[in-house]
Amino acid sequence: MRDSTQEQLHRLRSLRTAAGLTIEELAARSGVSARTIGGIERHTIRRPHPGTLLALGTALGLHGSDAGRLGTADEQVGGVTGLPGVTPHFTGRHADLAWLTARLGHRHAVQLIGLPGVGKTALAVQAATRLADRFPDGVRFLGPVGDATAATIARRLLPAATTASTGSDPQAVGAYRDLVRARRMLVVLDGVRDTRQVGPLLPADAAAVTLVTGGQPLAGLPEADRWLVPPLPAADARAALTAMVHGSGTPAPAVAELAACCAGLPLALRVTANRLLTRPQWSAQWLIDRLTRPDRVLGALVAGDLSVRDAFERAYAGLPSPARRALRLLPRLVGPAPAEAGFLDLAERGWLTAGRDHRYQPHPLVCAFARVAPGT
Repeated sequence: MRDSTQEQLHRLRSLRTAAGLTIEELAARSGVSARTIGGIERHTIRRPHPGTLLALGTALGLHGSDAGRLGTADEQVGGVTGLPGVTPHFTGRHADLAWLTARLGHRHAVQLIGLPGVGKTALAVQAATRLADRFPDGVRFLGPVGDATAATIARRLLPAATTASTGSDPQAVGAYRDLVRARRMLVVLDGVRDTRQVGPLLPADAAAVTLVTGGQPLAGLPEADRWLVPPLPAADARAALTAMVHGSGTPAPAVAELAACCAGLPLALRVTANRLLTRPQWSAQWLIDRLTRPDRVLGALVAGDLSVRDAFERAYAGLPSPARRALRLLPRLVGPAPAEAGFLDLAERGWLTAGRDHRYQPHPLVCAFARVAPGT
């Protein structure tokens, strides 16, 4: 049988990171100590007090009974279940949201792909929140999916009272397929790693719509139903960082320079803002000096347990071997990356962007990571 308490604890870190919060920031919002939050996420605290879960859920933007459950599966199908609160200071993304608005009305499955830290989860949550009223049978969120099998995902999304939720793997998958055929709902699966995790859950005649985020394209999903989430344009990155550091006294020119150093990566912007807000003794120029050095930029983009390098390393481990080899070659290349197999793989996942003459330009932070990637 499912251990609903353990499912709640599994959700805490994913909800926190989706909201762009460090453990310390969530502690300040919720009134729960950072030590307790860390213990819950590491599973050293296995039976937290219900009041603790309620305080954490409320601080994460969950509502009603979901706040006390941290968004685990409920007996009801309808309603918004488990969706994190929208990211504070969400900025721009007009083209991305327009694409999602159109596709989520006419496709049974769509996917967001992109560079680690580019904001795939935040975009999915923003779209799901805005479009929730299109789905009379509710919105459900599950993530990060990690290594979960299709049957495990099905069990987590089925109403707990469903007999098949405790049956065999084929029974669970079959019951879930029946559910999405019958219900007009939106299912957000965040951090999917492999087609086999979701392919069996996507019948072509589904009434439900499934929005998947992940680092690689799902085989079998038409190219027209996949969207590569780009870094933020310079103006939006400046606006986002300006909003994040409001009240810190950071001069506008310094904010603009710091935003440029982050190259439009929302995770990098969030970490930079955190460092400015929590370490006022460090000047903006001190941080700029580190962010402008390729050998120091990744070391500077760390705040608590939010780390650009860690996000890249987790994604790098899941790349195909040719793509990993291509990435390690980047520091030795003269000019843009060539249109060859490994580099094409990286471009398909958003690590490189298309340039002139069918060549590819690495993202600046990808170049920095390539210098220290395992195996280099």
